[in-house]
Amino acid sequence: MSVVFVANLLWGEQVQYDIEDHPDLKDAAWLRAANRRAKREIRRQRRQARMYRHGRTVVVAIALVAVGAVLFGLYRAGTFDTVSLPQVTLPTNVAPHQGVNVEKPFAGTPAEQWADGEKGIVAPDQNPEYAASYEAARKALIAGHLDPRVIADHDMEPFVTLLAPTLRDAWRNDPNSGSAVTRLKKGTTLLPDGIKVDGRMWPGRDEHGRPLVHTSYRFAYAFDPGDQRTLLDQYEIVALVRSDTDYQLAEDGVWTVASTGFRYLIACKASKEGFIAPMFTEKRPVPAGLTEDDMRKPEEWFAPDAPMPTSNCD
Repeated sequence: MSVVFVANLLWGEQVQYDIEDHPDLKDAAWLRAANRRAKREIRRQRRQARMYRHGRTVVVAIALVAVGAVLFGLYRAGTFDTVSLPQVTLPTNVAPHQGVNVEKPFAGTPAEQWADGEKGIVAPDQNPEYAASYEAARKALIAGHLDPRVIADHDMEPFVTLLAPTLRDAWRNDPNSGSAVTRLKKGTTLLPDGIKVDGRMWPGRDEHGRPLVHTSYRFAYAFDPGDQRTLLDQYEIVALVRSDTDYQLAEDGVWTVASTGFRYLIACKASKEGFIAPMFTEKRPVPAGLTEDDMRKPEEWFAPDAPMPTSNCD
């Protein structure tokens, strides 16, 4: 008789005769062999449990069914006292964010290979005519999208002090007048090293022939899920901000000549208020004005040449 036979009996499958009368349970050699097979099976299942982290509960449950079946048979045969089996322990802790890696928050997303923070914002060349303009654009990008005082505390001064005086009040009063600034919704927190950056800047000239710097950057922000326990997708904690802004350095400071962009994987209500927050903080409505072009895969939205969307959160 096999372990499968005993297990079937435990689950209520009809058999031909009573287990107490089965000749195998009266055979000492068979009992010893069954015990050895059970031990081997347990060791195999425990190795699989270590190898397959995500299937751990199922693997342990299967092992316990096999052990229980053999112990039942041995108990009925009167040889239980001679059996010594390895201890099998069920897992007591459940991963708090199944499917979401908070230690490597960008794992499995296009931003995983991007640079950390300001390391992703660099001048494209050593052209002396543009050196000062490159540095001015770099400082504006860092202040507007990376400086904790701006993005977390909503203090616009680190950004506006870089601008020409004529622009400062406009940006103080309306930080959402372009895509040159990112502000996180109050109450949200980024994970450590929770900003990845990718993009480029390149030289250009305005209609009067004066130098300006074109920039196109993508900023990925990884949010701390806190006490959320139902997140199953890495993208639920990552928000993307795309900023295409032209900067021009003048004697009185930096001018934001043009600024456009989009936000992706964000909470709509927070976005309409001028802030970004991860998707899990709100229920997700169906975006208005959705077109086939907007139904892109995440890697398409994260791409450097991703077209601007036509849908919105209204």
